[in-house]
Amino acid sequence: MSRPPLVRPRARAWLPWHPAVLPLRGNRVRGPGLGPFLLRAATLFDHGATNNRITVGPGFHNRGLVVMVVGHGNELRIGADVAWGGLISLYGDGLVVEIGDRCDAKGVRLIAHHADVRIGADCLFAKGIEIRSSDIHKLRDRASGERLNPPAPVAIGRQVWVAGGAFIGKGVTVPDGCVVGAHAVLTRPFTERDCVLAGQPARVVRQGVVWER
Repeated sequence: MSRPPLVRPRARAWLPWHPAVLPLRGNRVRGPGLGPFLLRAATLFDHGATNNRITVGPGFHNRGLVVMVVGHGNELRIGADVAWGGLISLYGDGLVVEIGDRCDAKGVRLIAHHADVRIGADCLFAKGIEIRSSDIHKLRDRASGERLNPPAPVAIGRQVWVAGGAFIGKGVTVPDGCVVGAHAVLTRPFTERDCVLAGQPARVVRQGVVWER
């Protein structure tokens, strides 16, 4: 009885992702921190992603970072002397995720889903934090069909300290100099700088603070 012919899988045609070290479809990683980023951070582009850009400033320090990009024309900008760990996910078209100079994150799940996420310089993030610009799944009014939870940009100012386990959701603004308490849940924009935000949902619990590393 003859053996059936050996069928070899087509190389890469079935793979949903390709690594950043393969500059395919206009996806590029560049900048002074390019070497350490490519060598130490797991960066994957969706197989259909095109013309996405990752710019890495000098002095980048990897703390176990994974970057995943789905869509077209998105941009991730990482400033100088940034130390970052966790997940950064860009899902959509024309999105911007910006991480300012000298930011330090030990374990952040950052999801930009159809809306931008921007973080100012000199911010500090503990472990177990989630930042997302969308609820991912859609919630609609039954009668009208109107979406009740559309994506909205997230903006975190300069010199912000976010303690462990905090959640920062769509449409949130955290002003300069603020401290976000452990396990706080932020679901709305704040306007007052130099304050402590804590609770579920978060509220201003102290004003006029200054923090140091």
